[in-house]
Amino acid sequence: MSNEPLIAFVAPPFAGHLFPLLQMATGIRDSGIQNLKFYSTPEARPAIEASGFRWTSLLPEHSHQVTQISDTRSRVGSNPVRLYRQFKMNLNLMDQLKREIKTDWKYRKPDLVIADFTVPIAGIAALELGVRWWTSMPTPCVLETGEETPSYLGGWQLPETWIGRTRDWAGRRMIRIFKKTIFRIFKNEVQKLGIDSVYRTDGYERIYSPEKILGLGIRDFEFPRKWPSWFQFIGPLTQSPDLPHAVPVFQSGKTHVLVTLGTHLGWARQHAGNLVRQVASRMPQCVFHYSCGEHKQDGAADDSRNRPLNENSNFSNFFTYPYLPYDQHLKNFDFVIHHGGTGILYSCLQNRIPSLVWPQDYDQFDHAARLVSHRLGKKLVPNPEIVARDINELLGCSKTKSQLGRFGEILDDHNPIDSVVCELRSIFSQSN
Repeated sequence: MSNEPLIAFVAPPFAGHLFPLLQMATGIRDSGIQNLKFYSTPEARPAIEASGFRWTSLLPEHSHQVTQISDTRSRVGSNPVRLYRQFKMNLNLMDQLKREIKTDWKYRKPDLVIADFTVPIAGIAALELGVRWWTSMPTPCVLETGEETPSYLGGWQLPETWIGRTRDWAGRRMIRIFKKTIFRIFKNEVQKLGIDSVYRTDGYERIYSPEKILGLGIRDFEFPRKWPSWFQFIGPLTQSPDLPHAVPVFQSGKTHVLVTLGTHLGWARQHAGNLVRQVASRMPQCVFHYSCGEHKQDGAADDSRNRPLNENSNFSNFFTYPYLPYDQHLKNFDFVIHHGGTGILYSCLQNRIPSLVWPQDYDQFDHAARLVSHRLGKKLVPNPEIVARDINELLGCSKTKSQLGRFGEILDDHNPIDSVVCELRSIFSQSN
C-alpha cells in the first residue's frame, strides 16, 4: 500500500460536509483505490469508523469550538456583526489546524487532498507542500462568479427586470467589499496562514482549489451563471454511514411525512417540533416522523425508539427519533418538511418527493429559492393551518409531480462516483 497514491479527505464533523466525502471515499475504495485517510475532529469518529476508514483526529482539545462556530444559538444570516464573530472564532482555530495537518503529512505527504469547502486551510497546507488539492462543494451556489444572483442574502430569486439585475450587482459588490474589509481587519493573522488576498488574479476566491472544484449537485438546479472551467458538477452524494437508529414503522393506508431540520441549530429544531405537533393534530390521515438529527456519538440506540406524542390518547400520529438516515428510509415517505440542506433536498428530488422547505440559516434560504423557482415544492409558512393546506396541495399538484419527475431523471443520469474515479485514474496515470 505504501507505493499506492494516498488520498487525504478533510472535513468538519457535520453530516452535510462529512457524509458526502465518506460516500465518495467508499466508492473510490470499491473501485480498487485503497489508500485513503480521513482528517476531522473527534466528533466524526463514529461515522468514519463505521465506514471503515483510517483517520487522524484534529483539534482534539478545541473541537467544541468547531461545533460552536456552526451550531449557533441564534440565526447568523447576513448580520455583519455575527459573521465577524464567526470568522474570528474560525480564524483562531485555523493556525492550529494547519500545524496539525502539516505535522501529520511531514513523513508521508498525500498525493491528493480532497477538502470540504469549509476547510480551505487544508488546501493551503497542501499547496505549500506541493500536493494537489481539490475542493468538495456540496453548496455550489456559494461560489462567486461575478455574474450570479448572490447567496447568503436571504434567498434572492432570479431577477426579471433591470431593477433585479441592479440589485444583484449591488449584492455582489456588497459581498466583495465585506470580505475584503474582513481581510484587512485580520490581514496579519490571515497572511500568517498563507493567504495573501481574498481573490486570485483570475477573480475567484483563493480559498477554493484552482485545479478542481467538485460540485455535489446538478447544474439544472442552480440559477444560470457562467461556471469556471475547473468546476465540475458530479451530482449529489446523499448516503449516510450505517449508524445505529430506530427503523420507523409505516402504517398501511396512511400518508407519511418526514420532518427534519438537519443536525445543526438546536434552537430551530425545538420550534419545528412544536409546530408539526399542531399540524399533526389537524391531519389525522397523515403520520409525522420527526428526526431530531442527533445520532449518539457512542453508538447507543437506547433512545432511538418510536415515541408518540401522547401514548395515553387516540392521537398517535406524531413520532420523534434522535436520528434517521435519509437514504435508508426516504423512499417510504410521501412528503417531507425540511430545512433546505443539500442532503435532504437532493434526496427528495432523487425519490420524486414533494416538500415544504423551512430554511433557518446559511445557504438554506438560497436552496429554498431554487426549490420554489423550479416548482419542486413551496416555502413553509409557520402556521399550522397553512402548513396542512400546503401539504395537501402539493401532494395533489400535477405540475409539481411533473417537475419532480424531470429532475429525478436528470439526477439518474449522474454518477458521482464514476466521475471522481475517472478523474483520479487520469491524474494518477499521468504522474506514473
